[in-house]
Amino acid sequence: MAQPVPPPPPPASSYQVFYDELSPYGTWIDYPDYGYVWRPNAEPDFRPYATNGQWAYSDAGWTWVSNYPWGWAAFHYGRWFYEDGYGWLWMPGHEWAPAWVTWGRSGNYYGWAPIAPKVDISAGSWTPPDNSWNFVPAEHITKPNVVNYVVVHDNTTVINNITKNVTIINNVTNNHVTNNVTNNVTNNITNNNNHITNVVYNKGPEVNEVENVANIKVQRLVINENTKPGASSVTNNNLFVYRPVIKQNEATDKAKPAPQKVETYKQHNGN
Repeated sequence: MAQPVPPPPPPASSYQVFYDELSPYGTWIDYPDYGYVWRPNAEPDFRPYATNGQWAYSDAGWTWVSNYPWGWAAFHYGRWFYEDGYGWLWMPGHEWAPAWVTWGRSGNYYGWAPIAPKVDISAGSWTPPDNSWNFVPAEHITKPNVVNYVVVHDNTTVINNITKNVTIINNVTNNHVTNNVTNNVTNNITNNNNHITNVVYNKGPEVNEVENVANIKVQRLVINENTKPGASSVTNNNLFVYRPVIKQNEATDKAKPAPQKVETYKQHNGN
């Protein structure tokens, strides 16, 4: 019996796909130096790569599976940063990764933190600020709604003890066509829609190590393509994601990509 033919990857898109698809779920802001950044309409205590999602291990490494309909974009392209008065903001990017985070371990805790804009992780290890980390006991790393197991930052004694003993995880694994190891990250050359990209990201802790430390069995998933934007989903051993090739934010024959509605940035003094 013939095997079903998987759907092809979505056609190449510009940043306009982000501006259009994410507009119903948040606000675009014209931010100094960064250009258009996006603030989601999410919970007041929202934390990227923690709220309303979970970690899964796929053939691309530790992959963030978000329940948000906009998670296909904001957790796999671009970078997150925090600003008083606004909360967490997302700056789009054109490279896809299973997650744009730094990983660490402290005792029996695993931690991760969003990589900030303009951080060149290929230039060497980058240590995030303490308040960006999310730490969970190892046995809870793959739990649904993993935020329920994150050590709360109000517990300063525990957080300080964890962060001062954290070791940034150095992961070197084979992925896609070839690897060129640069410090703590993996340089992946992929061919998607005949579009060659040179993507550098941290794939996280070795899955066998996690199983030993946490005394759990981690399911291995294979990434398959979704044909339209939306939340990722897991069926049997398959992880379905929408991951179009994104052209850099360049002008087209008509106009440079831009959101239809943009707010002016207002600096907050923290009072």
